Amino acid sequence: MADEELVKEIMERAQSDEGQRLADDVLARLKNGEVAPDKVVVDLKREDISKVLKVSYIAERFFGRSRSWLCHKLNNDIVNGKREGFTIEERKKLKAALDTIAYEIQILSDNL
Repeated sequence: MADEELVKEIMERAQSDEGQRLADDVLARLKNGEVAPDKVVVDLKREDISKVLKVSYIAERFFGRSRSWLCHKLNNDIVNGKREGFTIEERKKLKAALDTIAYEIQILSDNL
């Protein structure tokens, strides 16, 4: 599949009803003050997704870093006296990683 087709397919999926529902949910939570804008990151350790995806796999494959590094980022831990939240670039990279994994799972499913 050409890169252009892949990008087009990913964009179409993001604009689906499910993608819109998730975006609306996050926006409502932000407006209600349930979550701060800098905390809108999937907590892979607490969600059911952690039963399927390994944090160490994502850290190593997509960031070239250790599991503990990614856990510190996900938990917004204080390390060496400062918060270890995600930078904008790291958030984009995490989103791209999860999109890639979702796409690979979808391809596997489609081929069954």
